[in-house]
Amino acid sequence: MNKRKDLVIISIHKTNKLYFAAAFSQKGKIVRIALPQTNLEDLVTEISNYHPKFIINNMYDEIVGIIAEIYHGNTSNFDIELLELNISNESSHETATLNTTFERDVILEVASIPHGQVKTYKEIATAVKTQGYRAVGTAIGKNPFPIVVPCHRVVRSDGKIGGFRGGKQMKIEMLINEGFKIKSDKILLEK
Repeated sequence: MNKRKDLVIISIHKTNKLYFAAAFSQKGKIVRIALPQTNLEDLVTEISNYHPKFIINNMYDEIVGIIAEIYHGNTSNFDIELLELNISNESSHETATLNTTFERDVILEVASIPHGQVKTYKEIATAVKTQGYRAVGTAIGKNPFPIVVPCHRVVRSDGKIGGFRGGKQMKIEMLINEGFKIKSDKILLEK
């Protein structure tokens, strides 16, 4: 796990019983989005595991509110330019959010999945020109921008929903929020 050395700003937004948070660089780019939690402390802990130097300031509350709306199934034209998509480079002293070009390619491909649609891990792998389906799954599992880079819209080739860092139940909830029907952990493509 890469830990950033620079200070980040964490903004928090509460909707119903869930807290949402995102960490922003000093340049105003999103460096990490936490999966929603019912407990504020768990939310901040999730971000601080990667960004130990932080302040909490709600200057980005509006953006985090949009993230919460997306989680609840509302469509949004989220500006991907808000995400810090820098790659780690040992010769550079800048901190980066992603470790490799491969991870960035996978994240950008997942980001292109439209609301109301899903893709399989195999389709993502084909799009980034690899047969390493597991490597694709690993890169998706490291997604620092869940919700806005919709890794919940990536499913297995057999239609089963597959894994999710926030747990199977959260993935099911997000897919249902977008109008999908799920039966026995399998997505029914006719909505």
